[in-house]
Amino acid sequence: MSKLPRISGKGMAGVLFRLGFQLKSQKGSHMKFVKQHLYGKEIIIVPNHKILRPGTLMGILGKLNLNGEKLKELL
Repeated sequence: MSKLPRISGKGMAGVLFRLGFQLKSQKGSHMKFVKQHLYGKEIIIVPNHKILRPGTLMGILGKLNLNGEKLKELL
């Protein structure tokens, strides 16, 4: 497995926009992204930090069914 890139909350927001998510709201430093599907909606919460912690990034990637390689392609 490749090493995860260091990415900011804003960088992750750009990836989510490319995947079709829209910024729904922000409360404090947490941004809420939503993507509508036929079966419902998908919600991803991303902290707006300078660098996302590896565990936080892995949690977000897990919800998106992405790995480090796909993330690098989307950056």
